[in-house]
Amino acid sequence: MTIAFQELAGSPHETFTPDGLRAERRLVVAWEDRHALVAQLLGEGYEFGGGQPAAYPERSGVVAVQVAVEPWPAAPDEQGPFSDVTTDLNRYQGKFAQLTVVYELLDAVLARGDLPAPVQGTFLTYRMEFGGEYVRVPGHGLRWESDAALPVPPEAVPTLRVPVVEHLVTWHRVPAPPWAAIRALTGTVNATAFLGAAAETVLFDGATAVKQFLGISAQQQPQFGWRLTYVFRERAIKAGGGVCGWNHRYRSLPAGNPGWDKLTDAAGQTLYPLADFAPLFALG
Repeated sequence: MTIAFQELAGSPHETFTPDGLRAERRLVVAWEDRHALVAQLLGEGYEFGGGQPAAYPERSGVVAVQVAVEPWPAAPDEQGPFSDVTTDLNRYQGKFAQLTVVYELLDAVLARGDLPAPVQGTFLTYRMEFGGEYVRVPGHGLRWESDAALPVPPEAVPTLRVPVVEHLVTWHRVPAPPWAAIRALTGTVNATAFLGAAAETVLFDGATAVKQFLGISAQQQPQFGWRLTYVFRERAIKAGGGVCGWNHRYRSLPAGNPGWDKLTDAAGQTLYPLADFAPLFALG
């Protein structure tokens, strides 16, 4: 930092959780320097991977994510009535501002090693959740192991639980999201291994997009980007010593050779198109 400031007594306040270190500092700076210090804290001049937020002392992965500004100490109203809410503002020239700075852990290295490489100035975080679906297996393709001649009554036909793992990959600080790629790849499955999962077992189910404040430029203009959360659903059915994916359905016929098989249309195309997910992690 090149702007002189002081830290108030009782600061900082540190909280350690399973998500890492979260800290809060209270800084005092000259009132006229408050915006310049905010800009340095949040990443002055951020644009397409430019300046980064200020790190917490001795913790490079914990960075400033929010700054609140207020007069310090609070002064009584001595300026009389105002007439224009768009121009009139309390003046504190020659006095001080208190900045309450919130730091959070934003270290992409802590995600997982097989995530795609993020664009410079951005980073990825990851979360896994579990779910599942139930598949009704046709009874006429089943046999009793001890005696194949015995009939399989309807009440014995199982409903198979197929686990579906949700991989939630969040891409932070994205200045130009790949909107076209998101639209084109929604509803496709991985043509090659992805996040350690076999080909055709991961479905890209779509994305959520939230606008994200990044910082203040040297021209005192706010800089914005996007936070994209991609939802990938892994459906890996273990059968016959292999893994079946989204394009497989249970085939009960012929009676002597039931099992999981792919369905295709008249042109030989699978129900879920195969695709490369790399364009989802490139700027649009």
